Amino acid sequence: MVGNGGVLYKRNAELFGRPRDQWTTVDSMIYGWSDYFKQKKEVVEKTRFKAIKESLEFHYDNSRFYNRLCKEYDFKPGDVKSLRDFVKVPMLPDTFFKEYPAEKPSEIYSWLSKISTVGLGSYNYSGKSLQGFLRWAETRLEGMVNHSSGTTGHFSFMFRDKITYQRFYFSIVKTLLDVAPTITDDPHYVYPGSPNTFLTLGRWLGEGGRIFSDSKRHFLTDREINMDIARLMSTGDARGFKDKLILLALKKAMLKGEDKMISLFEEINKKGEQAVIIGPPFQIYSIMLKMKKLGVRLDMNNSVLFTGGGWKIFEHRKISEEEFAKIVEETLGIRPKCYVDIYGMSEMNGIALSCEGRYKHLHPWIHPMVMDENEGILGFDEWGRFAFLDPIANSYPGYIITGDRVKIYDECPGCGRPGPVIDSDISRMTGAEAKGCADLMRSLMAEEFKKVETVE
Repeated sequence: MVGNGGVLYKRNAELFGRPRDQWTTVDSMIYGWSDYFKQKKEVVEKTRFKAIKESLEFHYDNSRFYNRLCKEYDFKPGDVKSLRDFVKVPMLPDTFFKEYPAEKPSEIYSWLSKISTVGLGSYNYSGKSLQGFLRWAETRLEGMVNHSSGTTGHFSFMFRDKITYQRFYFSIVKTLLDVAPTITDDPHYVYPGSPNTFLTLGRWLGEGGRIFSDSKRHFLTDREINMDIARLMSTGDARGFKDKLILLALKKAMLKGEDKMISLFEEINKKGEQAVIIGPPFQIYSIMLKMKKLGVRLDMNNSVLFTGGGWKIFEHRKISEEEFAKIVEETLGIRPKCYVDIYGMSEMNGIALSCEGRYKHLHPWIHPMVMDENEGILGFDEWGRFAFLDPIANSYPGYIITGDRVKIYDECPGCGRPGPVIDSDISRMTGAEAKGCADLMRSLMAEEFKKVETVE
């Protein structure tokens, strides 16, 4: 068993820890709280309020762009005197992160220099490739760069500096370890995708997987998913024979990779070893569907499964988490209490985890809001547009209005623990573009899934 002194916890601290003498209020929450979800509500609200105030002052003082935006709204951080005043905070639409003028390294650099709170230093990138520029920028930041799936043909770029990167990864890894307290010191880590990419999901899971032993990290493929391939996968816009061949090769690679995953699961199951499996529900479902066809039934009852990316399994079918959990237990033998779904997004440095009632519990530093079509604030128990204030973000102002349609509760209807919690039926607002890495994978495999209406 692990506990706070376990090998994986120590590895997490070594990779993503921050010196105590550099802690701000949000750092004290991330690194100082033993359990993020068991703090008293009044303590959470008081500490989160202080963390967001510090964040607002930092971005107001150090980001020329955000300072000007605040002045347009006649807003100063000092205007926030209570929780009710958070509605005054100027926010950015999630589409803001794709509003660069052109996909040229020099243009992206110029755009970043204007909107970022931290600098990249002088521009000395000599190449022409945008993919190469992202590597250059990541080295400068000592952090992480990722991009969206480019569903509309236009990417969103997220640049996290070292501070944001450390906070983000430590908190995510700690959360997943805490949620599954039976994880041993040396489990297998399985992600049915490629970590060799700047695409958000693969980038996150490849980097976070570094806490596990090299010999026990398993991926569906190590093929690079570069920006050209990601755009081709997400849009399906094969403009020539070469593009069509690439899509065909990707489909074959994914199907072959799924066979490899099933063989891996069988081997782990036979040896009685433990696996931490994480990926989009669409991809996990595809593997389980193939297991059903092959008559493979496993008993991985000491393993854990995490999913994230939405519940539209293929174009004309949407299943609930409860239904999915039953299929997980039938095929993989992973018990419902060891299966957790995650809600998150590229722009937010926090996640929401499903409880036993399948409602999503947010990290305590994220202040959520629900907005109407006119960006007015709605209360609890009402459907609207999800927005949030995120004090972890150090390289950009983390005050975002998204295109997701949600309902938030003050108390969890499923487990009774205090909120805020999000209803699991999350969808896109009318007119909001489809987004997410799971959508990209889903579109690529849709033709295969149309052959099967249900899992027997």
